[in-house]
Amino acid sequence: MSWILGAFQAGVLLAACLLAVLGPSQGHARLQKTSDSDFVINIVTDGTYSIKIKGNTWLSSAPTYFIANNKTYSAADKTLKLTQASASSGSDQLGKWQSTEFAYVINDSNMTRFSAVIKTYFDLPVIIFSQVWRDGATGTNGKTYEDLCGGYPGFQVGGQSETLGFLSYGGMMFGDTKKKIDLWTNTTNRLNDGIEGGPLAIFDKDGNTLVFSPFNSFMAASFLHADGNYYGGVMGGVSEIPAGYNQDFILYYASGINKAFEGWGATLRGYYGKKPEMQRNDLTITHLGYWTDNGAYYYYNTEPDKNYQQTVLDVKKYINMTGIPYKYFQYDSWWYYKGIGDGVKTWVSRPDVFPDGFVNVSRMLNLPAAAHNRYWAADTTYAKQNGGKYEFVVEAVKALPVDQLFWYDLFRDAKKWGLIQYEQDWLNVEFSGVQALLHNLTLGTTWLTQMAYAAEDSNIFIQYCMSNPRHAMQAVMYAAVTQARASDDYHPGSNQWAIGISSIFAAAMGVAPYKDTFWSTEVQPGNPYKGTEPNYKLQAIVSTLSTGPVGPSDMVGGSNVDLIMKCCRSDGMILKPQFPARAIDGQILKAAFKDINGPDGEAWVAHTVIGGLTFSNILVVNLAKGTSYTMYPKDTGLYQGVGDLFAVPYDSPFGWTGFDSMYGLTFTEEFTTESPALYHVSQGIPGWFQTTILGELDKWVPVSPQRVQDITWTDDTVTAPLMGAPKEQFDFWFILGSKENKVICVIGVDGTATFKMDLNLGIATCQ
Repeated sequence: MSWILGAFQAGVLLAACLLAVLGPSQGHARLQKTSDSDFVINIVTDGTYSIKIKGNTWLSSAPTYFIANNKTYSAADKTLKLTQASASSGSDQLGKWQSTEFAYVINDSNMTRFSAVIKTYFDLPVIIFSQVWRDGATGTNGKTYEDLCGGYPGFQVGGQSETLGFLSYGGMMFGDTKKKIDLWTNTTNRLNDGIEGGPLAIFDKDGNTLVFSPFNSFMAASFLHADGNYYGGVMGGVSEIPAGYNQDFILYYASGINKAFEGWGATLRGYYGKKPEMQRNDLTITHLGYWTDNGAYYYYNTEPDKNYQQTVLDVKKYINMTGIPYKYFQYDSWWYYKGIGDGVKTWVSRPDVFPDGFVNVSRMLNLPAAAHNRYWAADTTYAKQNGGKYEFVVEAVKALPVDQLFWYDLFRDAKKWGLIQYEQDWLNVEFSGVQALLHNLTLGTTWLTQMAYAAEDSNIFIQYCMSNPRHAMQAVMYAAVTQARASDDYHPGSNQWAIGISSIFAAAMGVAPYKDTFWSTEVQPGNPYKGTEPNYKLQAIVSTLSTGPVGPSDMVGGSNVDLIMKCCRSDGMILKPQFPARAIDGQILKAAFKDINGPDGEAWVAHTVIGGLTFSNILVVNLAKGTSYTMYPKDTGLYQGVGDLFAVPYDSPFGWTGFDSMYGLTFTEEFTTESPALYHVSQGIPGWFQTTILGELDKWVPVSPQRVQDITWTDDTVTAPLMGAPKEQFDFWFILGSKENKVICVIGVDGTATFKMDLNLGIATCQ
């Protein structure tokens, strides 16, 4: 017998009683359809299942298996015996659901029981798969920690035809460094799995998309691509799993790659309570800061014949002289004590770095601090094993704190020298380098949870760096984790700025993606990299559009003040989009299916919604030689059935053009990293003839929530309350009746001004 469950209206055909499992022939029973044909799961009572999208089978199940007693028990060879199938219903945080549970048993002395559960929801395009260790088990580990302790759900990879593609996140920096895009066929060998594997998206040429990822216990969950199958399960280093433990995976469907990731992320954020308010309170996200991390001029590099204390004070003098409104100072790994394996021995400043101590240096700079940390050394002075006061796991080279008090004390002490943001770097190295993390089911979660809870208690925000996808997904559980690196380390002239795809993942997790630092000028003599930065304009644009920190790292005397100030108000508040710049669907589809029309290069869109109007920022760069691409409103994924749209290039206020299904924006290979294409698109005022707000066209983001509070209109007036620093002055552009113009706005002493357009008089004012 078989059932088909629609993910939207699932379960109407489920039996309400236990179904005795019959012989193998039962899998040949007739199929029944639900009323929803877009996203359905076909469940057969022999324990197999398949996923259909719009009537086409995309995924067919692979045999379920579990490891116990150091043996693999599989449904394929009947060593994992299916004893019954049952149906149930209920509700949880996601809504009303119905489920099918397959009960399995292995023929060991304990008759150990396992379950494989499929849960669908009435109101969500979601399927939750759960593997349940009913009795628990020992000897569950695979051959290596890169394997699984059991495989469910599992899907056969690909088919003969090339009708589907995939995006597989993997590696570090929020799954950026090993991300892969290709065709979903039975010959693919490019899927990320194991410790570095991450979420997987499968899509067709129309952009219909499934997103597959863990749904709980993110630090313990893994994927395995082997023998033509792709499985989810518990990471293979775990040798004991307790009774009742469940590992869940989610399959989310939507029409559109970005829409699928947005919906998947919203589902996870809603379930775990991740809200955007914390980002808005994080000064290192909202305001401009000065950075000293890898790629910075002063990364392990001081002014000639000076120590770091003298160097950072010189930087502060230069900041004051230029008037660049930096609101915090980032201190990288050069300031604290290191021990075995170059890990952290003691997280306090060294006297050779800051002779007067961190507290006094912070007072002299008069700027709050963002500070770097890395993995803990085996000889860390905090561990009881080394004479300290805190519980640690200590191994040959690295160590791991397992004491909540440690994190409370560490952050409370750091508040004395002004810490507001804690950067936990080397997350992947800590995870793979501490054997206990690879073999313990819950230790990884404990580590990150203790860190996050203590940070929140001290009102400190966390940036994740070098995070594998498991750390990235764990961030959805913590309010304190507001940002994460979405790129490899910056070096002058490198292409690590290309974060359009990793930003899709970061935004879904409710985390602001960070591009890393950058130089604002091309040549900075005496730098330790012996390099130049010809792409300084692109670096500044990407940093601003990312919605993450904007952190230049120039030498004293090396800043392009005008370029830096394009990102922010005069008080240092960053004028950023509401939603980060992300690769459009067409870019990903083109990378997978070479024969479709799409950009063969980077094409991203960021956007902001104010007063019900959508304003977007389009960045296109590095199209393949000899290619061009024309973008239409539908390609942005934002504009469906709207009225007038106006597109203006960032460097030409008078070059605006209409943007619609007939007149798109054409980009060619001439838009390079040194000369990128950046367009701003404004939605027209409904009911008004060719009228819109263009905003501050000398900023990277002309219309942003940090400047424009609201937009309202009547038949004859448009009103936009503005905000900024008292006495701040700027040009504010608009189109009124097809004619572009500008007014000079001056922010009042109360931090506000009001922009108005009058249709009858044909004028605009700002006061």
